[in-house]
Amino acid sequence: MARKSKVIIEAEEKRQKEEERIRKLLVEAEIYSPSLEPLIELYLDSFEVYHVKYGKWKKSNFPETKKSKNVNGDIKETIHPLKKEVLEWSSQLKSILGQLGLDYKGAKIKGKTSDHLDENEDSHIKNNKLIEFRRKFAK
Repeated sequence: MARKSKVIIEAEEKRQKEEERIRKLLVEAEIYSPSLEPLIELYLDSFEVYHVKYGKWKKSNFPETKKSKNVNGDIKETIHPLKKEVLEWSSQLKSILGQLGLDYKGAKIKGKTSDHLDENEDSHIKNNKLIEFRRKFAK
């Protein structure tokens, strides 16, 4: 059995922490259901791959480009493969978070936000005025 590299071990640890974080967010937002399990697993797998690629890119000091020589001896600069993969996996993560309903574009997430609290206060005021109006003319 081959030894795991430090980058892979760190990615597995981050995956476990991210799993706890995502499940907590989904439960707090009241959008968790067992039918989301495959999507959560897909997100966590993508998250782990992203962190492995990111760790390798970080280990090589974040090179922007890669230089290569062609047959004529000309040097050509291209985007570094690890940078490209990190960008692709980050967009994949963003897409899956959107499908889970944890992005800013989705429906309003139910939770303890100041906007949600303000709406509740306004509804109590409106209900109180309505109740007072009904009592006034019910006599």
